[in-house]
Amino acid sequence: MVHRNSRGFFGGLAVFPGGKVEEDDVPDGLTGFHDLAHRKAAVRELAEETGILLTATGPVPAPEVREGDFHRSLAENGVVSAVDELVLVSRWVTPETAPRRFDTRFYVVACDGAPAVKIDAEELIGYDWIAPDLALQRLKTGELSMFRPTIAHLEWLRSCSSVDEAIESARGADGRALAVPLTVEDGSVLPIEMPVGTR
Repeated sequence: MVHRNSRGFFGGLAVFPGGKVEEDDVPDGLTGFHDLAHRKAAVRELAEETGILLTATGPVPAPEVREGDFHRSLAENGVVSAVDELVLVSRWVTPETAPRRFDTRFYVVACDGAPAVKIDAEELIGYDWIAPDLALQRLKTGELSMFRPTIAHLEWLRSCSSVDEAIESARGADGRALAVPLTVEDGSVLPIEMPVGTR
């Protein structure tokens, strides 16, 4: 998990590495927010925020590339990213009444022997390799602050006995993993749990 600085919409929160789909993530001929673009964005954002590049042969230190040239640079150097290894866990969409709307996808992937983390100091102030149960304990004691989707995914991960079980639990969730919070008459938002397709 990474710790965001105090600026911006998610300021001060402990979150999973992530960000938004950039133009460079959208393959030629692909329109809209296609899953492949989200997968490529996930690989790029992880590399940018933690210095870990997921490749088809395993995690390696992320290369430094010019903004907007990440995927092109990988291809030119014969590096195949692990976009196909990512397993969709869930997709969360903020309600229509929210002042800012997000369409967020969460993925899980096994990562053995990861290189040292090198955080993006512009957006982040730290990181933790942390077990889900310990992260939730630190949330309870106030040491960490999180938003609901992060908490839900940690609770789901805590219910899995291994990385393999988590991946198998998530596999096949595509198309069944949409979670849209409901806004009730008084304007409050009903809490949501992990969607169908996960444990």
